[in-house]
Amino acid sequence: MLGVLQVERTSYRRCALTLKDIAERARRDATVPVAERDVERALSALLSSEDIWRVIDLSGVPVMALVRVLSALREAGFLDWDGGRLVLTPEGREFAGSLGIGPKLELKCPHCGGRGTTLGPVGKIADKFKEIARDRPEAIQDYDQGYVTEETTLYRVAFMWSRGDLFGKELIVLGDDDLVSIAAGLTGAPKRIVVLEIDQRLVDFIRDVADKEKLPIEVKQHDLREPLPPDIKGKFDAFFCDPTESLRGFKVFAERGIAALKGPGSAGYLGLTHCEASYGKWREIQRFFLDAGAVIAELRDAFHDYVNWPYIDHMRSWPHLPVHRIPGRDEIWYRSALIRIELVEGPHIQERRYEGDIFSDDEAATT
Repeated sequence: MLGVLQVERTSYRRCALTLKDIAERARRDATVPVAERDVERALSALLSSEDIWRVIDLSGVPVMALVRVLSALREAGFLDWDGGRLVLTPEGREFAGSLGIGPKLELKCPHCGGRGTTLGPVGKIADKFKEIARDRPEAIQDYDQGYVTEETTLYRVAFMWSRGDLFGKELIVLGDDDLVSIAAGLTGAPKRIVVLEIDQRLVDFIRDVADKEKLPIEVKQHDLREPLPPDIKGKFDAFFCDPTESLRGFKVFAERGIAALKGPGSAGYLGLTHCEASYGKWREIQRFFLDAGAVIAELRDAFHDYVNWPYIDHMRSWPHLPVHRIPGRDEIWYRSALIRIELVEGPHIQERRYEGDIFSDDEAATT
């Protein structure tokens, strides 16, 4: 009888915990922000899936914060993991229910994948582009590479075209393991395309394809930690880049892209995740855009789907994950938003040289 009462008291103490209590446990000695809403998002995702990669995707919580929340939930007796699964205990489900938390719903359009656009005329070059992309160099960790699916690249180009930033325009691509330049070139829409890329493998690959297909692409090897070459600055109608996710690195890419624009009415396209960027980081980035003379004109969340890179078991967050299962190559869990900015004045950019690591910060998970 005493044992039964002891179990009941333990269960009562667990259910007496609040989101604030779990968040405070998760924040202990943490170097990343953890909010009560992050705990709620994690619980909602856990009610929908027991797979670590799916939970990361559904929760929308930065990975380095999520692992802290998962540990705090386990410490409270609400979560367990065994055999590669994340399993909410009966007490964990009761806790979620007591807070009115339900399973996360993912209600994407089955036709466009939630991107809110169609391929339109870009669909005509889909087969050709996919054939070319099969031979691209593999992503490497040295430059924090990880490319998107071929379908994603095609949708990017279609979106730029639909916004008047492609046809007859001069486009610069800053880093191009996604081969945006090739897809854009195959459409025949842009007047000129310039690629700045640090990886000599990609420089050679894009240059060879451009020569073979007679595409209007110029490729220059360039480390974006260095200011833009003089003949590049202020010459373009639009830029595209998929920056590294550290705050410093993101600003490096965005700074170079904005400096390359002609002026008001010019546009920029960038990717930004939830996996490696808290809303605090998002806010700092929005401030940066405003100070540079730009406004976020459109944002399409989860627009970009990424192919799993070959160094997943060597990325920064791997030792911190509660279970270790390498996802399949096409098992999508890492996504990013498509952000379109437009200059309304300026640009107000003072380019400077950056030294050292631009890939890492406390929230970085895949470097």
